[in-house]
Amino acid sequence: MSGATDLQTTCYNCGTPLTGPFCSACGQKARSLDPTVHDFVHDFTHEMFHVDGRIFRSVWKLITAPGFLTRELFQGRRAAWVSPIRLYLIFSLLYFAASSLATSRPVVIEPDDDPEASALLQRLGFNSPEALREWVGESMAHWGPRAMFVLVPVFAWLVGLAGRRRGHHYPQQLYFALHVHAAWFAVAALVLVARRLIPPSPGEYLDELLLLYGFVYVVVAFRRAYGPTRRQAVLRMVAVLFAYSLVVGLVAAGLGVALIFGHGNLTWLFGGLS
Repeated sequence: MSGATDLQTTCYNCGTPLTGPFCSACGQKARSLDPTVHDFVHDFTHEMFHVDGRIFRSVWKLITAPGFLTRELFQGRRAAWVSPIRLYLIFSLLYFAASSLATSRPVVIEPDDDPEASALLQRLGFNSPEALREWVGESMAHWGPRAMFVLVPVFAWLVGLAGRRRGHHYPQQLYFALHVHAAWFAVAALVLVARRLIPPSPGEYLDELLLLYGFVYVVVAFRRAYGPTRRQAVLRMVAVLFAYSLVVGLVAAGLGVALIFGHGNLTWLFGGLS
């Protein structure tokens, strides 16, 4: 920093006397009011490489080292890593945005070849299969993140039941759930992109690989964060994932029914079939 900063004795932000390069009251760094080019370059490079480096390290550890970030959080080492909430928000929004744009699995409806399918689309209020796909994508992008704000705490509660003897409070289970879902969303978003780049034959195995990754990830993450044996981790996570899949299915079914009836074009359904 420049010599002018060395003469600063009080914080420009709150007026607290300075005892070092950072204010002890508000945390603002002491800087010259008239910075030099050297000061600007130093601040620029520090902000760019320090922040981005932390993001890259956090994302790499999140995806390749299940449970590592959660264990770091449990042990109080937070400064070097991006928060689990931020990681979750980044990758959940990325996934739902990618899924709303994905067209690798079109709805198989050909109105010209199937009059009944065409009539069904018309009664649903859609002029074409493309309109139906667009509505489904928009609904997923709009309601999916909202549904996950309910599901992630449920997953954390289930993990808490599985690790109830480990002495962790619910917020710590929630951090674990946020890390796990962030990793799931990150890899799922990559799979959505890969489907558009890989030919259909090799690409058809991506879903199976994604499921395998998701299961192995949560088992390894639980073992690394909570410390059970390998057998305990597998059995407990199987139970958690089974219960969680039931909850996800119920929420998805309820959301689907709400969206269908909210569309306002299905009043014919029960009356037409009576």
